[in-house]
Amino acid sequence: MRAAAGLAAALALAAPAAAQDADRRARAGDFDAYATVRCAQEIGEAMVPCEAAVARGAAGDAAVVVTFPSGFRRRLSFEAGRFVRGDATMSGVGTDVDWMEVQGAHRIRVDDQRFEIPAALVAPDG
Repeated sequence: MRAAAGLAAALALAAPAAAQDADRRARAGDFDAYATVRCAQEIGEAMVPCEAAVARGAAGDAAVVVTFPSGFRRRLSFEAGRFVRGDATMSGVGTDVDWMEVQGAHRIRVDDQRFEIPAALVAPDG
């Protein structure tokens, strides 16, 4: 009984670290896949093709780094295939967000920037 309680406590402590694995890997430039996604950097701009790189974590999380044509980058974090946050950048703190999944794509707004990320790119079993 005591061993099971110790194991449960160890697993509970390990879970947050595993959930941050994708963000850590993305910051280090350690990616699992690359794709072209649609994005717009400023209000009123048309969505254009942007390069994206995804790092997947052990707990089913994913971090996508989107590079705009200007070279500016933003990291988007997902848990269990759902968008959870955008990182803070010089353009904004990343807390003003809107998100929905429509026809197999995540439509995300972070601050003034918009992204369309294929759900398959960030799926836990992707």
